[in-house]
Amino acid sequence: MFDQLRYRWALRKFLKKHDAARRSYERWYDQALDDPVVSSDKNHITGTELNSQTAMIDAFRSKYLLEQAHRYHVPIPDKEEDWIKPRSASEPLLILTAAAAQKLRADIRAEQKADWDYWANRVTLALALIGSIFGVLAFFKK
Repeated sequence: MFDQLRYRWALRKFLKKHDAARRSYERWYDQALDDPVVSSDKNHITGTELNSQTAMIDAFRSKYLLEQAHRYHVPIPDKEEDWIKPRSASEPLLILTAAAAQKLRADIRAEQKADWDYWANRVTLALALIGSIFGVLAFFKK
């Protein structure tokens, strides 16, 4: 549960930076349409930064899914078409495709549900036993 919260907060920080870069890119793009004197280099650098941040967000999401897959013993996709190597990344990294990430996420959720059902049944049984013991003790106490 806390891992999920940490992941969501870190993803939120990534998305805030990405949103700021996207707004900056749109602002420069609008200026370039209105004024041809605006430097295309600055516009290109902002677009490259935006693509780099997108690759980093996708890599962060893929890394989290892989950690979850290891934790729940879910097989990781190993086909070549399940992975993307982005050109805009500053470091060599592999990213899951959308279809592969969706399938892996569904497999992880199925394992999480099975794990939850296992423990929920055990806790229910334990609480039922404790309740019946107290009921028997209350019956014999009279």
